[in-house]
Amino acid sequence: MGLKPRLTRRQILQSIPVLTAGTLLAPLRAQRPDTSAPAIIRGKLTDAAGRPVAAKIRVVESNTGEVYMPANSIRTMPDRRHYFYARGQYEISVPAGRYRIEAVRGIGHELTREFTEVGSGIQHEVDLRIRPLKDLKSAGWYSGNTHTHYHLAIDENPDDRLRMVPPAEDLDVSVLSYLVRTDSPYITNRYPVGRLPQFSRDGTIMDMGEEARNNRAFADFGYGHVLFLNIPRSIEPVSTGLLSNSPNAPDYPTLSTLCAQAKQLGGTVVWCHNGSGIEVPVAAALGLVDAYNVADGLEAQYERYYRLLNCGLRLAASSGTDWWIYDHNRVYVKVEGTFNYDSWIAGLRAGRTFVSNGPLLEFTVNGQDPGAQVTPNGKLRVKASAISRIPFERIEIVVDGRVVADQLSPDGREASLEREIEVDEGGWIAARISGRAVTYAGFPVFAHTSPVYLRVPNTPFRRAESLGACIDEIDRSIRTIRKSFRFSSDAQRALAIGKFEEGRTAFARLLTQSS
Repeated sequence: MGLKPRLTRRQILQSIPVLTAGTLLAPLRAQRPDTSAPAIIRGKLTDAAGRPVAAKIRVVESNTGEVYMPANSIRTMPDRRHYFYARGQYEISVPAGRYRIEAVRGIGHELTREFTEVGSGIQHEVDLRIRPLKDLKSAGWYSGNTHTHYHLAIDENPDDRLRMVPPAEDLDVSVLSYLVRTDSPYITNRYPVGRLPQFSRDGTIMDMGEEARNNRAFADFGYGHVLFLNIPRSIEPVSTGLLSNSPNAPDYPTLSTLCAQAKQLGGTVVWCHNGSGIEVPVAAALGLVDAYNVADGLEAQYERYYRLLNCGLRLAASSGTDWWIYDHNRVYVKVEGTFNYDSWIAGLRAGRTFVSNGPLLEFTVNGQDPGAQVTPNGKLRVKASAISRIPFERIEIVVDGRVVADQLSPDGREASLEREIEVDEGGWIAARISGRAVTYAGFPVFAHTSPVYLRVPNTPFRRAESLGACIDEIDRSIRTIRKSFRFSSDAQRALAIGKFEEGRTAFARLLTQSS
C-alpha cells in the first residue's frame, strides 16, 4: 500500500476556504443565551429516609435579598409572605442570579439550606432533604394547633390550603374554629362542625370546632374567648354582644353556660389568648375548662395561668395560631397507645403537654411526665432538656410561679438540666424556656410544659393569696356586669351575675381548704 503524501504547513493553510464575516458570526449569535428567558430552579422535597414530604420553602436572591414565589402558590400569611408551600417537589422561575433556597417543616425539623447560581434559560436541580431536629413521635408526642381560621382575604382555594398547609407544617392535629364576628366573612365557616376526613389524608387529622366569644369593645375581651374541640355540632349562640350578627344582641348567655353545653356533648374546652376576658376564673373554678391556650395570636404570658394553678386547679397548657397558620405556636401531646384524635384529646385533657413556638422541651419529675401527680419525699429529681432551631437562652424550673433552678444554653440551641429540688409543701412544678430571640413572625421564643402536681401530706397545695385575688377579681367583674353589660331582661342579668357568684362561691370554698 502506498503512503499518503504529507502536506506542508503552507499547503494546509492554502486549503482552508476563505469565510465571510457573516458566516462566522451566525453560529455565535445562535448559541448566545437569551437573557430575557427566566431560569428554572426545581427539585425534590424528601425526609431523612428519602420519602416525599410537604414543606414550606423560601427562595431568596443572595445579592438583593428579594424573595421569589411561584405563581399561584399557596403562601404564608399575607402580611408575612416569606414562604410558599409545596408537596414532594417544587419549581420556580427566577431571573439569572445567585440564590438561597430554604425548606422547613414545623419546629421539629432542621432548616435545610442550599445555594445555587443559575443563568437565563437554564434549568437547575436543587433537591432538599429535610432532617428531623428530634424524633418526638417515637416517644409518643404528637403536635397540634387548637385554634385556626381563615378570612376571605386569602387568594387561593381554601380547600387547597387545608390539604397543603397542615402537613407541610408537620402538624399531627389541626383544629379549625367556626366563629361569628358581626359580618366578617370567615371563609372557614363554610366547613361543617365535626371531623373533616376529606382534609385528613396527608398526615394531619383535621377537626372543625368552634370559638365562642364575647367582647365589650374590639380591644376589650368582655367575658373572653373559648374554644370547643371535638364537638358534634355548634353551640349557640357562637358570639354574644358586640361580636354578634345582631346589632342589639345582649351579653348573654355567659361563656360558662356555653362551656357546660359543650362538655355535655363530650367536647373539650380550651380558653383562648392567655386567659383573656373576665370569665376564665369562673369557668375554671366550676370545672368547665380543660386547657389554657398560651399565646394564640399574642405574646406568651403566664401570670394568669399561674394564678389559677396556684388555686389548686388543674389546667393543661395548650396553644394555637388563631388567624391563619403564620407562626409555629403548637401544643405537643403525649399519647397513650395508638395515635388518633380521641387518644390525642385524652392526652390534652390529662395535661400530658408542652407548648412552644420553637424549642422542643422535655421534662420529668421523679420520672413522671407533665400532668402527673407526685408525692415528694423531701426532694424531687427533676430533668429537663431542650433543643431548638430558634435560639433560646435558658431552661427554667418553676415551682408555684417562682424560678427555683435554671440552666443557660451554651450555644443557644440545646440545654439540659438535672437537679434535686427540695419541696416541703404541695403545689405544682413545670419547666419553661426563656430568651430574647424572636420567630420570623416577630414573637418572642417560648416553651412551657403543663405542670406536674405536687401533693405533700398535711400541707396545703392551694395558695390563699391567689384564691383571694380570684375572689376580688370576680367581685370587680360583677360590678362591671351590673354597670356596663347589656341584657334583654332583668332575668338575663340575674342569671349572668348568678353564674359569676357560683364561681365566687367555688373559690371561697377552696379558700377554706387552703390551710
